[in-house]
Amino acid sequence: MKLLNEIVDLLSNKSVSLTDALLKTKVVLHKIGHKELVEWVNDELNGYPQGKNVPTYRVIPARLVGTLQNAAYRYYDQTLPVSHLPEKLRKEFSNQEMRESISVLEEFAAKPKGHLVHPIAPELYSKIGEALENVWVADARIQMNPTQMMNAIIEVRSRLLDFVLGLQDKLGDAENDVDALQAAKTFDARAMFQHTVIGDNATFVLGDHNATYIKNSVKKGDFGSLASLLKSHGIGEDDIQSLKVSIEQDTDAVDAEKKLLGPSVRGWMLKMLEKAINASWNIEVGIAAGLLTNALQTYYFS
Repeated sequence: MKLLNEIVDLLSNKSVSLTDALLKTKVVLHKIGHKELVEWVNDELNGYPQGKNVPTYRVIPARLVGTLQNAAYRYYDQTLPVSHLPEKLRKEFSNQEMRESISVLEEFAAKPKGHLVHPIAPELYSKIGEALENVWVADARIQMNPTQMMNAIIEVRSRLLDFVLGLQDKLGDAENDVDALQAAKTFDARAMFQHTVIGDNATFVLGDHNATYIKNSVKKGDFGSLASLLKSHGIGEDDIQSLKVSIEQDTDAVDAEKKLLGPSVRGWMLKMLEKAINASWNIEVGIAAGLLTNALQTYYFS
């Protein structure tokens, strides 16, 4: 398929903006009958709106810096403490979600000198300054290095290239739109997209001919919210109770630092994936893996 060759050429050239490759990918997805996959492309092109989860590759480390002052001196560009702050603020100040369009990220990354900053509301200065002695916070901002944007751009380029190369292999010598559409019916493009493009970002779950962003209702340590989410995706009461038992068995076996689940819960996940494989749980395997991983990671570690 000629259009796929063009996309591969664009993605293989790091000096070319990703915009053209994304636009042509959008065309390909429509031509092979999978317009439900276009939402990710649109979000990369236009930016991720507030309220929608961003991919993990768009969350970059940041640090809180500012100016400290006392009666005699001002100290500029000081790293400010965050360990005493509430968890929500601490996370916000330590990591930033980059919701901007891919073209804006590319523009940021092209300017390696200086820093990107998000100002902090003055109302928070006193809260930040509670951990300080003999000085107060005169101003504060979240600071990021523009070169960190490059990691997100590389991720998009690499994931999209993997997907397009996979499509090339599957579509073979399809010369026209009709042949491509027919060839696309012989394999699961949605599962391929989930694996190569979405990857570990399992909050994006692809349904049957439509894309759905899961509103992550699971709360850390709240089994009721976990059970409710699993029920909504077709998991039966017996399996949910089995999971509850596995969680209790793994009380001392979870590695929070490495974010590793215990052996009983991992065994439960394998049984559920087997059910997806043999169709006793009516869900695609790739989707099932993402759903379970995201739900349990949130239950234990978020």
